[in-house]
Amino acid sequence: MFSKIKTMKYTKNSSDDIKKIKNWIKEADAIVIGGGAGLSASGGLNYYDVELVKKWFPEYYKMGFNSLPALQGRYWVLKDSNPQKYWGYWARHIYHIRYETELLKSHSLLYELVKDKDHFIITSNADGQFEKTEFSKERIFAPQGDYAFFQCSEPCSDEIYYNAHMVRTMIDNMISPYEIDKKDIPLCPRCNKPLVPNLRCDNTFVETPHMKNLGDYKGFINKNKGKKLLFLELGIGYNTPGLIRYPFEIMTQEFENASLVRINKSDSRLNENLKNKAISLGEDIIKVLEKLLNK
Repeated sequence: MFSKIKTMKYTKNSSDDIKKIKNWIKEADAIVIGGGAGLSASGGLNYYDVELVKKWFPEYYKMGFNSLPALQGRYWVLKDSNPQKYWGYWARHIYHIRYETELLKSHSLLYELVKDKDHFIITSNADGQFEKTEFSKERIFAPQGDYAFFQCSEPCSDEIYYNAHMVRTMIDNMISPYEIDKKDIPLCPRCNKPLVPNLRCDNTFVETPHMKNLGDYKGFINKNKGKKLLFLELGIGYNTPGLIRYPFEIMTQEFENASLVRINKSDSRLNENLKNKAISLGEDIIKVLEKLLNK
């Protein structure tokens, strides 16, 4: 459906773009923020950073794993034959990303930039960084899941379970660098089936708890679609483009007074139909936010 859309790259002077973006933010009646993996990566939580593997999973680094996605792929599916090793990886992954990592500079700067504007956030991230800022939870729509929760692998219900204690218990009692103790395998309190991370990966994902803000998100857009509405897209790639990237472009084109700012270091292409309604910068997000804040 989207494959025939022509794209273009902007080659304007960056300082002129910054001035224009500042003005768009100042004049905006409302801002819709789209946050993706690139936003967290700018703050230092880059899944493809080999240094994170060295730091968090040295034993796997020695085996030749150079990125977190490579490790995630190894343990993506919980099998009857691998529960202790599965959780030996995932418990640490969740702990380091969701609990150990403090508020990233990228999200702190973003909050400072938009805190005085009427805004709503949609994010594909599960790392909880938006919640670690002062952004209101009622203004965050995060439909892809949350590392802070487990769900039944069946699933037998729409319940999800806060996992901080379970994660720390698994890590504290690990019997090797690769395996948790069998007694610490998390089980569903309703049906005793294994629990798994609450992440959107297939049709077993328990999404209901994350969809409660969907109506408010849609309502925010409908309420402001005739006003000066700014779509601020940060680090959204092509992993799930149908969630944020494509809808932002479509709405910018359809809403008469809408504009779009895309900041994406790896892929800043734009739909050429947007013309003067959009600015795209292929720069580091933190550096751009600092420029917008004159830091």
